[in-house]
Amino acid sequence: MLQDGVRTPGFTVETPPPHMENAGGIPLKVAMISVHGDPLVPNSELGSDGKGGQNVYVREVGKELAKLNCDITWFTRSEAPDQVGVIDISPTLRCQYIVAGPQEHINRDFLFTHLDCFIAQIDASKFDCVFTNYWLSGYVGLRLGRPQLHVHHSLGQLKYERLEMPEIGPTRLTVEKLLNKYVACMVHQTDSEIKLCESTNPVLIKAGINTDRYEQCDPTAARQELGFDESTINVLFAGRFASQKGVPYVIEAMKSTDVPFKFRLIGNYKGSEFEHLVAENPQFDFVGQQPPEMLALYMVASDILIMPSLYEPFGIVAIEGMASKCSLIVSATGGLDEIVEEGVTGLKIPPGDANAIRVAFERLAASPDLRRRLSENAHVNAMSAYSWKGTAIKIRQQLERIVYCNPVPANRIFTPAVQPAHNKGASADLTDVGLASKRSYVG
Repeated sequence: MLQDGVRTPGFTVETPPPHMENAGGIPLKVAMISVHGDPLVPNSELGSDGKGGQNVYVREVGKELAKLNCDITWFTRSEAPDQVGVIDISPTLRCQYIVAGPQEHINRDFLFTHLDCFIAQIDASKFDCVFTNYWLSGYVGLRLGRPQLHVHHSLGQLKYERLEMPEIGPTRLTVEKLLNKYVACMVHQTDSEIKLCESTNPVLIKAGINTDRYEQCDPTAARQELGFDESTINVLFAGRFASQKGVPYVIEAMKSTDVPFKFRLIGNYKGSEFEHLVAENPQFDFVGQQPPEMLALYMVASDILIMPSLYEPFGIVAIEGMASKCSLIVSATGGLDEIVEEGVTGLKIPPGDANAIRVAFERLAASPDLRRRLSENAHVNAMSAYSWKGTAIKIRQQLERIVYCNPVPANRIFTPAVQPAHNKGASADLTDVGLASKRSYVG
């Protein structure tokens, strides 16, 4: 098992200079690429199609890196006519919107055909390295040919085990294999992902949360502020209203129990297949999108947080729930299976099992002592092990290594063997066309 943040022998490393032990070492100019995950997305839109954990990750890690002697430029695709040019956040942090395809939201499964246009607008020579997020951005990084650090965020190999593979699926799987083989540093967020990917240069660096929101957790005060009934069990779901998140199963489970409860669901349910349930179930309260501060308040006020995902690459919401002293019920899948320790920091159930959700809920509802023990353990674990600052420090160290140490094997430049046809869902075969030129960088 890899230790969190410790580089594995995939690197050929020269003896590092003393300043590399300092997280704010040599200055680095970093192109942080997130094709579909706009770091400046309004909090009110988080939870809608394609807007969630990756947006938050890119935003929070980028903000922290900008404090650590890194000059960060976010590159993301414009989804609206007013998203143009460069927006300066601070002297060392900015966001550049790239017009690649229609300036409107496009489902990520149909973005690949616009990547050539996206790539053409990035001058890679201005940057020491690229930090890519998700396979689409990873493909961009491979084409740019700079030292590359990559985070998968989601793996097609796992996703397509439970959900139907779209037309772009084979291309995605090919790109993910190339990323695992050739990037100078592959940041994994779970041990299971490391074992599955068998990447050449793996490192384990977990995501974080804004721990300051949970320093003072007062459930009684939070319930009073939100008007919660303390005589019933307050249950929470927070996330996208999509089958992948297991929404049908948690709804079925809660409809089948005889235990009194109030079930609040946070997320953009409008237009989803679940919208009709608002009027049909008085015990369900669909509270819509909430800003981070209100989401934290709802979590602190709730007794139980349920995350019934069929597939979850990591699970930042689960960590936030732990920090807020919620008792957790999560699916034993992906990152959730590693974040939560059964019977210590929460309860785990098989993915897609409504009856198991009901049984776990009734077990927690019947035992305030069990809820208290799980929530206290979870709070201590989350507050000590997860922070965005800690995540950024570890990533910063890896960025400096891949620039300074000239890793072997070097990044390679990839070009499509066949230019993708410009129709939705089109894919392209990818061919390795040789080594990119590399240089050591000291300052």
